[in-house]
Amino acid sequence: MKRFIVANLLSIALIITTATTSFAQDVLRPAAVVNDDIISLLDVAQRTQLVIVSSQRKNTPQIRQRMLRQVIGILVDERLKLQEAERLNITISDAQIQNALSSVAKQNNMTPQQLTTGLRKQGVLPITLFDQFRADLAWRAVVSTRLRSSVNISDAEVEEVVAKLQSKGSTTEKRIFEIFLGVDTVSDEANIKKQADEIINTIKNGGRFSALARQVSQSNSAGLGGDLGWLQTAQLSPELQPAVDSASIGSLVGPIRTKRGYYVILVQDQRSARSEQKVHLKQFFFALPANPSFEQSQLVQSKAADAKRKFEGCRGMDLLAEELGDEGSGDMGTLNTKDLPATTKEAVSNTATGETTSIIQVSGGIAVIAVCDRQESGGVDRLAIQEKLRNDRLDTLARRYLLDLRRSSNVDIRL
Repeated sequence: MKRFIVANLLSIALIITTATTSFAQDVLRPAAVVNDDIISLLDVAQRTQLVIVSSQRKNTPQIRQRMLRQVIGILVDERLKLQEAERLNITISDAQIQNALSSVAKQNNMTPQQLTTGLRKQGVLPITLFDQFRADLAWRAVVSTRLRSSVNISDAEVEEVVAKLQSKGSTTEKRIFEIFLGVDTVSDEANIKKQADEIINTIKNGGRFSALARQVSQSNSAGLGGDLGWLQTAQLSPELQPAVDSASIGSLVGPIRTKRGYYVILVQDQRSARSEQKVHLKQFFFALPANPSFEQSQLVQSKAADAKRKFEGCRGMDLLAEELGDEGSGDMGTLNTKDLPATTKEAVSNTATGETTSIIQVSGGIAVIAVCDRQESGGVDRLAIQEKLRNDRLDTLARRYLLDLRRSSNVDIRL
């Protein structure tokens, strides 16, 4: 009977703006107290409605009741995050909230005004969404302030992943989205598994994966709708890899139990891994005015041809470039061919290592470019690997941080 009453109060609380004084007092009573902060029944009702609307779940008393514990848990964590941000003197400005609103509206092909109006029509006060933004942004700032500087990814760690990818010989990348639900205690196991199963059912019945990820996922990717980007499956944890390996485009995978909790995975797309190349370049550069005369062009072409003739290898080129070329000549560093201008990329691609290109047009003049070294990446993006390793480690540290906050706080759930 108590559950039935709570479910109905949650539904009725959505119309508090037209309620009587006594009823308003009822829906504003505490659903939970986090240290000295109150989470009201209205807060719970509004967040529940936001999750239902954004993820396109069915709106029934039974669904709302099943979501109750999950939503209260999310709100408790958000209060803890905001309290920690306040302790660290971290504040989130209204401009940051508006930027977050604009970003979500754009992802839904709406203006911010259209988004907030649509929420109101479906019983969600915009401040409910703003409160979620504020907690998310505050926590990111806390994690960045307290944890990011302690996370250092070594070259050896990156190369270990590179070696693993190369040993697999995979030529395929998958566009992967995730929803993660952490299991922090044995007593949470059954409830979290049930939540994961319900997420699967919701998505299969038309619910939006990215919206659910944004509302309920506990990973850093939640703010991106669970988007992990393009990955080779060998970059995933061993618990996830086999299931994702065998998943076809559009497949929903899970729930998968890992050491940390449950994952629900969406494989949105698939492509061949990009084969990229890094090149170490040096150049003779010769400046030209915007509209050079015939004589100016001929003179500069002659200088470039002379430099090309005198080139005897990359080792002695720095001094030669300084002697013969204009400002901008010399070592260009190691560059990814995909980042080069089209003309330069084509010329470099057609030039053997240790040789120079033909004389080519470049921004501000002409150049002769020497290809001093080549590194085939085989589709491996080391910077992306480093960033994923860093984010994974930050994710783990942030979860421990939040767990410590829970343990040291006074949390009283009253429903």
